[in-house]
Amino acid sequence: MTIGSSASRSVVVIMGAAVWPGGVPSNAMRRRVQGAFDTGRDLKNVLFLPTGGVGKAPPAEAEVMRELLIEMGVASSSILVEEVADDTLSSVRLCAGILKTMNDLGEVYVCSDTYHIPRCRWLFRLYGVKTRAGRVESGRSNTGTIKWAWFYVREAAAIVWDTFLVVARSGKKTA
Repeated sequence: MTIGSSASRSVVVIMGAAVWPGGVPSNAMRRRVQGAFDTGRDLKNVLFLPTGGVGKAPPAEAEVMRELLIEMGVASSSILVEEVADDTLSSVRLCAGILKTMNDLGEVYVCSDTYHIPRCRWLFRLYGVKTRAGRVESGRSNTGTIKWAWFYVREAAAIVWDTFLVVARSGKKTA
């Protein structure tokens, strides 16, 4: 999986997830990175774009994901890290900005938990980037039904709020 000279480059965006003390990746992060790896394995000329800054514990989420990808055999030259974002909306905004600078951009895949994918893809769409869902294993078996349902309820509220923020910000005029 290396960047070649073909006409277009597929990008696999990996949405951030918690890093535990000592730089230990959470189960959600491991699932997302494994899903990104599985998604990218069949693509030619793929670039991995992990996103996420420092959360409750350092280092940055994107940096931990980068290390996991390298452990899986991905060349560091096939990884571009976005390590500033502090939430989903800023991750999408910053990654969309990166993607729009790519002259050779092909298909874009988003890897996250199943409850999170619709919001991520919708936000990318609002920023003008079409995406596909990556192959990420569901973490529901490791999470209780009530907690999993809460994730969906939270996402429903977040998609409305984030949409409002994107639309409100796009209407502002700058001097």
